[in-house]
Amino acid sequence: MMQSKYIRADKFSPRISHELAALLSALQLREPDASLLKSLSDRQWTDLLDFCDLAHLTLPLAQLPKNDLPTWVTERLTRNVADNVKRFELVKTTYKEVAKAFSTAGIEHLVIKGFTQCPDYVELPGLRFQSDLDIYCPEKMIQPAKAALEAIGYVSATGISYKSTDHTSPLTRLGGWKWNGNHYDPEMPLSIELHFCLWNEATSFFSIPGIDCFWRRRISRSLEDISFPCLDDVDQLGYLAFHILRNILLRDWVIHHVFELAFFLHTHANDDVFWITWHETHDASLRSLEAIAFYYARAWFDCDLHWQVETEIENFSTKQKQWLRRFSGSALEVMFHQNKDSIWLHMSLLKSSEAKRKLLKRFLIPATISSINTPGVEIQNRRPRLPGKLHPYLQYLGYLTLRFSSYSYVNLATVLRGFAWRFSYKQQKRQPETH
Repeated sequence: MMQSKYIRADKFSPRISHELAALLSALQLREPDASLLKSLSDRQWTDLLDFCDLAHLTLPLAQLPKNDLPTWVTERLTRNVADNVKRFELVKTTYKEVAKAFSTAGIEHLVIKGFTQCPDYVELPGLRFQSDLDIYCPEKMIQPAKAALEAIGYVSATGISYKSTDHTSPLTRLGGWKWNGNHYDPEMPLSIELHFCLWNEATSFFSIPGIDCFWRRRISRSLEDISFPCLDDVDQLGYLAFHILRNILLRDWVIHHVFELAFFLHTHANDDVFWITWHETHDASLRSLEAIAFYYARAWFDCDLHWQVETEIENFSTKQKQWLRRFSGSALEVMFHQNKDSIWLHMSLLKSSEAKRKLLKRFLIPATISSINTPGVEIQNRRPRLPGKLHPYLQYLGYLTLRFSSYSYVNLATVLRGFAWRFSYKQQKRQPETH
């Protein structure tokens, strides 16, 4: 098997927490090492569990051996799994109701993500956190689908802009339920996101030729007592890889998706039939983009790879290889400290000057600035800001000042890191000529 250079567990970015580094070491698929987890203090465990709830890593953590872990941690994880198993009953009930409403209205759809990841990416549906149903409909079906959901009591969420997403505003039906602090509450209602595309060219500035064929190759599957339309096995892999790529380019949290992908790659590393089908179904342009996500899976979780996957990674351009080796830890770091290192990978994927200009404009100028009463003012990196004692307008002024200074600092740091990367890349290109 060909060998490539990857980030290993002892070389994660120093700008991630010690607790996350410990968890990543324990989640390695070839040589897991839980020794760092066992050395965490109660305070560190509290911080790690709070982080895992936000990053959707609590249930993977719960599957690790619990030897030598604090009793209260084991009890908490056991309770979370038990609640989530019960919660899947609500997931199934919700989907059945949605599917019936769509069938009555004559709406075709696909279920994406969520429980469709079982059993290839997550062994059991109760071991995967799911807060919403992700439904893809052809664009002409979106409004009828929304109307069908509204007819059974769902309403669109307000207060947050979803212009950069691939779906409409989430639809919810809360009833009398209230948040009680339990992320795995069996009674917590699911929201529904109606996806109008599988890849958003408007926000990424480039297209993925062939992704439209995913709809035509859709299949029907069953899981426990529900049946549902979904992507076929090869396209399921492709969609997850593209979803990871999208989130990396948009600097969104992606770690739990990468872990699921790593699990699939590891358990299918010797499945020649699957990878031959994948190679024949997805052309070279699709495979090269999917391989970016495959690189992350190997870099973060040290999974085995089929030789076809290794080949696609080896086929990266020298510039992309150099970027991945230097910056594939940036998507971990972004969960703690903002960075925009992904812009240089994004630029390498764009063909037209127009697209590059649009990307640079988005890089330099904030797309939106939250108004005083929007949730964005209260949230930073998925975490609530500490409440202040100042007048709301003074607090908002502080938010704007912090936003401006942070934006300026991150832009400058990204440019400097980008120049350093380009310099090292050019130096590497010159090396063979000097021998």
